[in-house]
Amino acid sequence: MKGSTEEAFLAVFREHYDGLFRHAFFRVSSRERALDLTQDTFIKAWDYLRGGGEVKQFKGFLYRIMHNLIIDEYRRKKAESLDGMSDERRAHIDADMAEGSVWETEEHIDEEALVVKVREQLTNLSPEYCSVVTMRYIDGFSPKEISQMTGETENVISVRLHRAIIKLRTMLS
Repeated sequence: MKGSTEEAFLAVFREHYDGLFRHAFFRVSSRERALDLTQDTFIKAWDYLRGGGEVKQFKGFLYRIMHNLIIDEYRRKKAESLDGMSDERRAHIDADMAEGSVWETEEHIDEEALVVKVREQLTNLSPEYCSVVTMRYIDGFSPKEISQMTGETENVISVRLHRAIIKLRTMLS
């Protein structure tokens, strides 16, 4: 493997690691699983490049790999009850918030409480809804970019986003 290819891959890794980890964490709400999924994403990308594959848009390529890995994760967990998942995720969220977080103002506490509520409700959405909401509002992708990553039309993504937001609003009120 050429040194320049490795250096380029390291630059891509540095640029996209945090965003991919954040995306995975919001989707699986487990720091350990998010780390594993992020690592697996880069391993699959590296293997693809080593095999001679070419990538034009690394960001979309990496998020597509992550998306597929998360779908696989949901399939493996399909038998697990929603109550069990909610309890486990709530424990992870509580642990993450306790790790060195400083609560200085009432406003900050309210914002964090809303984030926790939204995270909890995301787990109650279907994987398709959860995925597009996370990609749009956490990762900042446009519906067009999401459609390219998922292989679905932009219209399908927009409708799914609209329905997911309506469902989330209902759950939060």
